[in-house]
Amino acid sequence: MLLRYELKKLLNKRLNRILLAAALLLAVVFSCFAVRSFIFLDSNGDGHSGFFAARSIVADKNQWKGELTPEKFSESIRQSHHDWQSTSDITYLASAMLVGEFHDYDDQDYSYHAKPEQVASIYDAYLNNLRKICSEYGKSSEKKKFLERKYGKIHTPFNYEAFDSWETMFLYVTTYGIVLVLIIGFLTAGIFSEEFQYRTDSVFFSTRYGRGKAIHTKIQAGLITATLVYAVDISVLSAICFGIMGISGASASYLLSKPYTLYHVSFGQMYAIVVFGGYVASLLSASVSMLISSKTKTMSVAVCIPFVLFCVSPFIGRVMPFHTFFTLTPDQLTNIMNCAKIPDIYQIGSFVFRQIPFLIIFYGLISILMLPLVYQTYYKVNM
Repeated sequence: MLLRYELKKLLNKRLNRILLAAALLLAVVFSCFAVRSFIFLDSNGDGHSGFFAARSIVADKNQWKGELTPEKFSESIRQSHHDWQSTSDITYLASAMLVGEFHDYDDQDYSYHAKPEQVASIYDAYLNNLRKICSEYGKSSEKKKFLERKYGKIHTPFNYEAFDSWETMFLYVTTYGIVLVLIIGFLTAGIFSEEFQYRTDSVFFSTRYGRGKAIHTKIQAGLITATLVYAVDISVLSAICFGIMGISGASASYLLSKPYTLYHVSFGQMYAIVVFGGYVASLLSASVSMLISSKTKTMSVAVCIPFVLFCVSPFIGRVMPFHTFFTLTPDQLTNIMNCAKIPDIYQIGSFVFRQIPFLIIFYGLISILMLPLVYQTYYKVNM
């Protein structure tokens, strides 16, 4: 009963309803942008955009679907001179495998001019580049062994399937996730500040459950709000986009896009990781907002904190010299794709760990552990 009352109060606020409607509308707008970002080139070289362009591109690229043997790499590179569209993924991958992910090259340009013997031994060159990364990033024996173990699990040759819809959605779900994190911070901040805003705190704290069950209910309302808003809006965005663009490449290895990543998962799994990282960021935003608003008795400060954590922090990290510290700040939860590009690993004693699992586990625990502090802070108000 109390929970329903808290959720009803939240929905009864006109500004909150506007924000919820805006979030849903943005899901539709972002979906339109994502779907219309594709341009399909027909046999005459004419470009076509629209709702079916993505599926046309995928169908064109999937003529190369299957095992990427050195022979198929060679054939794709030869055909790329007069058919860039269908071969672009494979020639880009060939360039990265031949010269290394962290060298400067102009997309497919290197593979265009690669010698036949280089392409014939493309997987040998790739494995050699993996060994170089182990030496470059393995600053200690434990780190080097960790990298060797992770890269040793890569199976070659790769199996190709067009993954354009997933690559596009990585960008849009990340951007949209940041918007939701800020909206959720605003919505949950009001749950704990409204009693002071409307000067009903004396009544609230004098009720039978004012300092007990009712505070628990407010916390539950905050968590439910964060979960439902994020889940519903991300689901709407995903359903529209994948319903139109298709899900080709869902089970294909993410190594096709980032051959030197430490995260050897499929595109579908990587999308789930990105979405879950955004959800943890939403929980953190809700917990921080509830804590600050219960402490300050106002929304004004509380709604600023998520903005600082997830929008301002990245810019600070770019100009500050503490690189390692800023690779582990909360904003990285909404920047999973950038984290996946570089094999950042960390060491505590003899324990070595990767960036993304640490971010999700650490800030997930912080979000949970902050809730008792929210309760205690609000409980002691006006005592």
